[in-house]
Amino acid sequence: MSSQRLAGSAGRARPLPAPRGLIVLLAVLSGIALSNTLVSLQRHWLAVPSIGDTLFSAIAASLGLWLLWFGLRQPETRASIAGYIGGVLLWIGAFEWTWASFASWLGIAPLRDNGIVIFTPGLLLVQATSLIFVALLCVYGTNKDTRCRMFMWFRRTLQLQPGKMTPGYRRQFAKITATETIFLIWFVYVCSLTINDPRLIGYASPLATVSYIFLAMWSAYLLRQLFKLRQMGAAFRYAIPTGYILSIPIDALAQRGFYPAFWVRPFEYPLLMSGMFMVFVVCVWLLLRDEPVRAPHPSA
Repeated sequence: MSSQRLAGSAGRARPLPAPRGLIVLLAVLSGIALSNTLVSLQRHWLAVPSIGDTLFSAIAASLGLWLLWFGLRQPETRASIAGYIGGVLLWIGAFEWTWASFASWLGIAPLRDNGIVIFTPGLLLVQATSLIFVALLCVYGTNKDTRCRMFMWFRRTLQLQPGKMTPGYRRQFAKITATETIFLIWFVYVCSLTINDPRLIGYASPLATVSYIFLAMWSAYLLRQLFKLRQMGAAFRYAIPTGYILSIPIDALAQRGFYPAFWVRPFEYPLLMSGMFMVFVVCVWLLLRDEPVRAPHPSA
């Protein structure tokens, strides 16, 4: 899901140079890795449920909300980055806490297959929200002012038109990016759980391999489209779904032993995770340095 072309002179500009397209992709991929690391550290240091875990989650969610509100008055690229980080922190602080804590309070047992834990109790609660996720997507799809490419593709394909756009509608890029980030993380959970669940597709079945190949091909298509975009803020937002969908086959290869999942094992791979943090910081700095600090233009 992402926002797209701008009108006027930006729409007539050349496609985004390849190095900048790579920067937005690396920013998102390193952000995904760091968010997984943060959750892993939280689970390592803090028991669930506990006062410490609740306090940590409350701080993360509060910081995410602050970044969202801060981004509402920023120019497009800054707003998109603030919305992305804010959405990730909201997920970690509110969604992750809710499912992990309530799973513990409800005494839900983990899902096992041949004696091996496949899903933790918290993941089973996430899986229980699959239909809610789909229903909310359908509701958001009725927004006539959305510029989400996925929603627009479904509308064209199904010949559904909710109405004309609101004249003079001013888009809030921080809110858009935060919302899309939360839904994309949710999608990754639902998709991965469906594929790995031995009661459904099954992590060891040929259909699981087919599913990962399809997701890899979808990622390749999104990468091709990403480098066609003309504007940095739009490219960054497009890199978010590209990165999250690409992360599913990346995780699958790690599960199958092709390389270590260092993003969830920071104590074993401190240099790799330190490098990932530096990649994220440098990419964000490169994205921000060319954009002047000013209020969003009314036509944004």
